[in-house]
Amino acid sequence: MSVVLPSAEDPVVRGATQTVGGPPGRHALLGERRFWTPLRWLVLLTLVASLFGWWQKSPCRVQPWADQYQYTRGCYTDVFALYFAERLNEGKAPYVEHPVEYPVVIGAAMQVAATVVEVLPESRRPRHFYDVTWAILTACALVVVVTTAKLAGRRPWDAAIFAAAPLLVLHGTTNWDLVAMALAGTGLLLWARRRPLAAGVLLGIATATKLYPVLFLVPLLALCWRAGRLRVFALTAGALVVTPVLVSLPFYLVSPVFADVGGTQTQIAGSPVDRFGEQGLAALSPHHTVGGVTGVNSAYRFFELNTTRPADWDSVWYVLQTARGQALDPPGETPSTLNVLVALSFLLCLAGIVALIRLAPRRPRLAQVLFLTVLAFLLTNKVWSPQFSLWLLPLAALARPHWRSLLAWQAAEALVLLTRFYFFVGNGSPGDGIDVDWFIGALAVRDAALVVVAALVVRDVLQPDRDRVRADGTDDPMGGVLDGAPDRVRDPDPDRDPDPDRDPVRA
Repeated sequence: MSVVLPSAEDPVVRGATQTVGGPPGRHALLGERRFWTPLRWLVLLTLVASLFGWWQKSPCRVQPWADQYQYTRGCYTDVFALYFAERLNEGKAPYVEHPVEYPVVIGAAMQVAATVVEVLPESRRPRHFYDVTWAILTACALVVVVTTAKLAGRRPWDAAIFAAAPLLVLHGTTNWDLVAMALAGTGLLLWARRRPLAAGVLLGIATATKLYPVLFLVPLLALCWRAGRLRVFALTAGALVVTPVLVSLPFYLVSPVFADVGGTQTQIAGSPVDRFGEQGLAALSPHHTVGGVTGVNSAYRFFELNTTRPADWDSVWYVLQTARGQALDPPGETPSTLNVLVALSFLLCLAGIVALIRLAPRRPRLAQVLFLTVLAFLLTNKVWSPQFSLWLLPLAALARPHWRSLLAWQAAEALVLLTRFYFFVGNGSPGDGIDVDWFIGALAVRDAALVVVAALVVRDVLQPDRDRVRADGTDDPMGGVLDGAPDRVRDPDPDRDPDPDRDPVRA
């Protein structure tokens, strides 16, 4: 299999190669037998980016966070902050002894790192908790780049868009998102290799880490309908839905009920297992009231927070509420109006993506519609934490491997992070930092850059001859059973493929 070189088609890459003598010529010795294969170069690039990321965050692992230090140095990371906020520094086990605001796989990753550093002197544990977590997340980044390269087919170098990404440096260790991305990438690779059951299981575990992989089901359903592969979809969808429930259920059953009492998370009742003999099935309810105080099962806290939290800083809704001068809902109350608007706007975007899949002259590639789906979720959601943008990187590299537009977007992300931090400085120390208008302006630039990328992806879908990936006659390198499948819209003749699910599929 001949490898497509980005220097032959991308002006940004071609210009960058001038520093090392220009693009490879016709007689350059390239091939899989050489030690420095594309995959090994990509692994090296990812390691270098991850090391830069560690260096960029390193001041915050050794210096006290006083006088807005974490913002003025631009080194804030949830990993270090949550070591204390989730009371891991006190030896508290996630969920069982203290509620955690994340799905259960992230809680497990926290516990692994906290357990490793327990052998160290107490004064050194916080910094090395960050170091151990960095090592875990770097391993996950390597999984992401390898799976992205393999999903790209003849275009493994497209994964360099992730491996050398400024976003990876800035946000690789901001939170634990790379764990979910590694699991999702492995699940998509299993789908590409026609193993739908295993793909569903891995995507389900990824959903128990961060919820976004469950969104893949909607565009995948539309693509499988158009290709006549609904039975294969059902296998994947069933596994994806059941797996996160099975993964989360043991944590839920042994997690006590906690409530905010005087600003501190305090246990007010035992776990469902402890209360089952007395309360029966009522013990399984996520909410429980004791002495007029209502608490929530600590493993369910993530879902509770997503219902009750207001519009977050980086969201479109925060921008709209700032321009409006007031929130959509009364302060202190559950943001019901906001929640409804978020749901309706996302569903409207999903309907548009499904319509695009249905009306496109040729069945879209899986990467294209997954990118559009995740971007629609981020643009319409009330929470867009800075590291969520990482979710888009491998999908963008596979959907539209054009360096210029993706680098422009990431430059806007860096501007958002810089203005975000100095806006926070101003919040904490009035008179310092910058005004909110600078931050909102940066958000507008970032969102506009992503909308442009999305518009270009949509153009490639509607005009497949513009799609770089399909220029050599390729159909869908990561499509699995969709790759090369009949297209009901282009060729509705049922006699052409009377049993579309007969293709050998390894579960």
